Amino acid sequence: MGNVNCGCPSNVDTSADREHQLIADWHENKNQPIAKEQVFHLHKFVSAPGCAEFHIEQIEQEELVGEVAGIPVEQAMPSAETAGGSSYMMDDKDKSLIEAAKKEWEEESAIKIKTERQEAWRSDLESARTTMREEQTHCNRPANRYGTDAQLPVFERGRHVPFLGLLNQLSGAMAGLDILSVCKQNDYYRDRCFNIIDVIKGQRRGGLLDVFRIELCLAKEEALALGTRPRLVSGGGDGTGSFALFIVFLALKADDERPDEGLQDTGNGFIWTDEEMAASFPAIAQMPLGSANDFANILGWGQKYPGDKKVACGQPIRYAAMMLHRWWAAVIDPASKISNFDIWGIMPTKGQESCDFKLAELTGKRGTCPNEKIDGQKVLQLKEAGKPIPFFVCLYFSAGFGAYMTARFQLNRHKTPITNRCEYVRQAMAIIAESTPPQLQLRLNGVEIDCEGKPYFPPRRERGTRGRGYREVGFYNINWQAHAMHGANRAPLPARLCSSREPVMFNDGMVDMFRWKFKSLAKNPGLRVQTDKKRDMLLKYSGKQGQGVFFQWDGEARFAFSPTGDEFHIFIRKVMTIPVVLGPYHDKRLTGNVIDGQPVEFGFFGDSDDEKEKVRRRVLQSVRGELDSELNATREEIGAGSFILAEPG
Repeated sequence: MGNVNCGCPSNVDTSADREHQLIADWHENKNQPIAKEQVFHLHKFVSAPGCAEFHIEQIEQEELVGEVAGIPVEQAMPSAETAGGSSYMMDDKDKSLIEAAKKEWEEESAIKIKTERQEAWRSDLESARTTMREEQTHCNRPANRYGTDAQLPVFERGRHVPFLGLLNQLSGAMAGLDILSVCKQNDYYRDRCFNIIDVIKGQRRGGLLDVFRIELCLAKEEALALGTRPRLVSGGGDGTGSFALFIVFLALKADDERPDEGLQDTGNGFIWTDEEMAASFPAIAQMPLGSANDFANILGWGQKYPGDKKVACGQPIRYAAMMLHRWWAAVIDPASKISNFDIWGIMPTKGQESCDFKLAELTGKRGTCPNEKIDGQKVLQLKEAGKPIPFFVCLYFSAGFGAYMTARFQLNRHKTPITNRCEYVRQAMAIIAESTPPQLQLRLNGVEIDCEGKPYFPPRRERGTRGRGYREVGFYNINWQAHAMHGANRAPLPARLCSSREPVMFNDGMVDMFRWKFKSLAKNPGLRVQTDKKRDMLLKYSGKQGQGVFFQWDGEARFAFSPTGDEFHIFIRKVMTIPVVLGPYHDKRLTGNVIDGQPVEFGFFGDSDDEKEKVRRRVLQSVRGELDSELNATREEIGAGSFILAEPG
């Protein structure tokens, strides 16, 4: 390459001399990495008619290098004619140097952006942690039932089992709020116990869900060092167990846009591998903060929240604090046993990718009857269904009387467990006294159920039996419902009266199907319902347009229907096994021998790899929010079904 003739006058200032020297250095050392300053001056020299004008430009080097990176080499390197008659000619090495500088600038810019993004994320995480640790103030809040200085068991790392908590602060007549306040006063607990509502609201980047995920991963590593798995305290009513399960999957969901923040997909849609899920999925311990607390009770964690009992010694606060201390001590005790627990799920019918029914919620005024009187007849009012979306079934499922009662109860919740139980009774008596709304068929007319491909309900269906003779049909996964109902294998009357029968078991891979009418209470006798062990359940509903059926799962109720009036199906099968922690009040007479020597681990369930894969995909659909639109009816769909649609608000 010849000498560079830029056409500059000889009396240029020192800055121009510096430019010339940089360019000369570049020509002599083309095989060396090019400096940013050289790139800038070279670009300026070759991309305009003359160089004198560049001596007065004052621009930051980062911006100038950015200019180089933003212009193609061919455009940045003009011909000799456009360069003021200079004899400068570009060769391939010159172009590659400019391209290398461009690439370097882009990489450094990407690193800078990534660093700034990481710093902002860490700042948001710290802010979320700070907010979580702060004591919340509530107007007219009574004094904490556990006192102002309640102490929880000191957590000894390397000895106690690592845990996290997801508690509903509104449950248990605000006992959840009091317990969270106590946790914030104790080391370890303040960083591991979360308000479950705040976690689900904090799904933004750097929000409380991110904090929960980080703590869950830390707990996993701490537990692995002890040769065990972490534990998860789910505090609330019976629906909180499946809600907490949903949040764990939500936290473990991979995000391809955030691999550098620990959300890289391990190949299964989650940030943990299948092996990590099996070994480290947290074992659930249910804290009883609801009305019935069936889940907590069957696992042995009590039927009432810790410290609820009234004592005659005149020191209820001291007693409550002592009981809370004992409860947490059992959770973190490595001697507390863990067991497998079957989780069932609402799945599309075989050969289908989605369910063929839609869901709405009952609405209306609080009181004995929420239904609106139109043309002399009381009719159901429906609204768009909200959260939760039915998928996981942990405890029980039923259609009919109990589900309709639960739907009405949801409109009349009270602040204390005792008043809630009274409300259930009030709604039950009202349903019995009222006429059937036109949107429902009489009792269980229109409902048919097959189990394992064979007819189950109504019994003797081949003889023309219909469901109108029965009040409710469904299944138990646990041997406890509404603090009253239990199940045991179907048997002749002498065996029901004089011998023990196998109870409902939550880890035998079977649902315990039941069907009952009021006469069943005399035939059982009592509240011990006869059950039949089955591997799955397919409910089929047939009715006119504008009709449907109420069902409930784990104490949550929805109204299922077809907008077109077509027949629809609700298919439920086992979808996974999860680990649970058994509490100090676990009763083998209720659960059977659930410590059966089998390995305790998490796993998706199916009779084939394809069936397991369908469950995994369904779980990911659930945490991505895709089931919302599949299952929940829009206002238009409710209207198309000829139902009375309540006005929003």
